[in-house]
This record gives sequence, C-alpha cells and structure tokens, in this order.
Amino acid sequence: YVPGGTASYPSSVLMNAVPAKVAGVERIVMVVPAPHGVVNPLVLVAADISGVSEIYRVGGAQAIAALAYGTQTIKPVAKIVGPGNAYVAAAKRR
Repeated sequence: YVPGGTASYPSSVLMNAVPAKVAGVERIVMVVPAPHGVVNPLVLVAADISGVSEIYRVGGAQAIAALAYGTQTIKPVAKIVGPGNAYVAAAKRR
C-alpha cells in the first residue's frame, strides 16, 4: 500500500518493494489512491525501478480488502505492507 492522497511518497514504494524483490518475491503488487484518476509520476517511477509488477488505482481500507480477499480485477496477495491511516491499519489486522 502506498499513500497517494494529499501527499505522495515514492519512498514508501522503495522501502516496501525493494526488500521484497531482494527476498525473491515474484509478484509485487502496489495499490495507490489516485486523486482525479492520476497517480503521482514519481510513485510510478519508483514502482518501475523497484520491480513492482502490478499497479492498481485504489486506496484506503478498500484497497487492503481487495489485496486480502481478491476481486474480479485484483488477485489476493500473501502479505500486505505499507503505511496508512487508522482504517487501513485496522483492515490490515483482519
């Protein structure tokens, strides 16, 4: 999970995706809120250089639920990492 609302943090991409890549994780999925449908270009560059394999424009607890349980578009993942507000943190604990 990468924040992307009022503030974007490319560093969150690097801090989460690079260790996963080094550990040999093959499928690295990034979810990021996209205000007005646009993902911050710096976040996209960080995703590209760190080996992110899938990017979805979705945020908040909904994004965590999609990663945990899967949707028609997003396959579930084995591990969810990254910062977030209280709702995101609560969703990750479930």
